[in-house]
Amino acid sequence: MRILLLSFCALFLFACSQESRKDAYIKSFNAFIEKIEKEAPEYTKADWEVAETELDEWTGIKRHEIQAALTNEDEEFLNKLENRFEYAYAQFLKDRLLNGLNKTLKNAKKEIREEVEKLVE
Repeated sequence: MRILLLSFCALFLFACSQESRKDAYIKSFNAFIEKIEKEAPEYTKADWEVAETELDEWTGIKRHEIQAALTNEDEEFLNKLENRFEYAYAQFLKDRLLNGLNKTLKNAKKEIREEVEKLVE
């Protein structure tokens, strides 16, 4: 009886620790994504490389440690967090592309203007 009670207590403590680890993981992962979203407009390519490495840690080893404790709702929430990261990164790529196009167009416009001026002279 005593062994059964001790086993039950150990199992209960293990379950509670898994639940608190899961909650801590979700809270920390959410904070990571919010930080990315807040700072994303100022990120460089190097910053995104670091952020992607961190994301890989969050969705790999760290997630694996608490995977068994996740409910379907938890999984859905975590997937939404990952999507928010991907959206922020897509915004960065879009802005980078548009800035590059604008720069190229300005340079082309300048070159055309210079060539026209040479022809007019």
